Amino acid sequence: MTMTMDNAAANDSAAKKLMDKFTARKSAKFISKYFHVRCCAHIVNLIVNDGMEPLQPLIGNLRETVKYLKKSPSRMSNFLSDCKSLNIKVGKGLCLDVATRWSSTYRMIDACTLYKEAFHEYAQSDPNYEWQPDDEDFVLYGRIQPILKSFAEVTTILSGSTYPTTNIFYPYIMNVKIAIVEHAMSGDDNLKMMGEAMLDKFDKYWDSTVVPENKNRKDKKRVKNNVMVIATILDPRFKMKLVDYCFKKMYGKEKGSSEMEDIKTEFFDLYATYEMENRQHEAPNTNEQSSISSRQASTSMTTLSSGFQSFLEETNSGPCKSELTSYLEDKTHPINDPNFTLLDWWRLNAHRYPIVAKMAKKFLTIPATSVSSESTFSTGGRVLDDYRSSLLPSMVEALVCASSFIKGSKENHIRPTTIVEDDIDDDVEFIPFPESIVESN
Repeated sequence: MTMTMDNAAANDSAAKKLMDKFTARKSAKFISKYFHVRCCAHIVNLIVNDGMEPLQPLIGNLRETVKYLKKSPSRMSNFLSDCKSLNIKVGKGLCLDVATRWSSTYRMIDACTLYKEAFHEYAQSDPNYEWQPDDEDFVLYGRIQPILKSFAEVTTILSGSTYPTTNIFYPYIMNVKIAIVEHAMSGDDNLKMMGEAMLDKFDKYWDSTVVPENKNRKDKKRVKNNVMVIATILDPRFKMKLVDYCFKKMYGKEKGSSEMEDIKTEFFDLYATYEMENRQHEAPNTNEQSSISSRQASTSMTTLSSGFQSFLEETNSGPCKSELTSYLEDKTHPINDPNFTLLDWWRLNAHRYPIVAKMAKKFLTIPATSVSSESTFSTGGRVLDDYRSSLLPSMVEALVCASSFIKGSKENHIRPTTIVEDDIDDDVEFIPFPESIVESN
């Protein structure tokens, strides 16, 4: 059992109390170090917010600009006229972000970047407009846009709810770490400052989590929740090879090798726990079947010599390859297979690796983020608002369920590889341009 939550202090306290209660029950199936999974999307949000500090003037100006144009149709019309005079191709509209959701801020900046010249032109004709973004801010955004785009892709893909997400954490987060390191080593002061701020937050949550060993003592120990690593190993396309590659890229060769040895030890110990549990479960049935077989074969086995029995014992004394070793040594599934579905693969191969399949069944169900549950709660807020607050509970339920059914019928249940245009964050307010002007343009 696990719980995926963000880093709010109340969540940490709740997770600690629940963990203590479950540990006190002394259930062999409960492993406390895997219980509390921190929401990856929330950590990405913290990392990017630290890195986007140099862009705050641009973000503030764009936010006020979009609000200013949104409030008046005549202002919007004049703005679009300026776009037309400058031969700027008008898109669907502008975006207004939510300050607490960095991905919505990224989409707002990305949408407004197309109209930076139009903002300058509009400022010449409207004396009340005082939030024109600086060209230098747009230049800085152009430099860091690639890394922000990679963060947006990670957030979108890890926030899915129709496919496993823990197993794809490392393939995506490794590219992000490499990009952050490159920015931290940049000669540009702004890029270097942004990269170093992001790297500090990244290492705080994903390099190691330091907690006190004893509340009354000052010494500390490193405790890691390796749920994401174990889930990656349980993906037949990656196994140990991707983890080894990622660790050496992220931590360096020496530390990466040390981390890899720790993971191997932990993974094999976990497998031994599952194997022992499986033996205990099968022992009663095995003893009953063996007693029946021995009675049936007692009369026919008397003719075998004791010499043959000794020969069997000698030849069977060699070490047997475990199921886990077989899984790890078998050839990995092609990584570029477009038709690969992880859950289908385990359904078809569970008979080959029954114990490892039980591990996969538990670890691959863990969500990497809490976005899907938070989005569900947000749905209620969009149905019931200040202007529609008298609906019956049954009607609210019908609206929420109908929306979920319609969305679910169109969703692809295979992990997406890129962000599509329709993948707009629920927290982004989309401000469309008048259709007549868009069509004429």
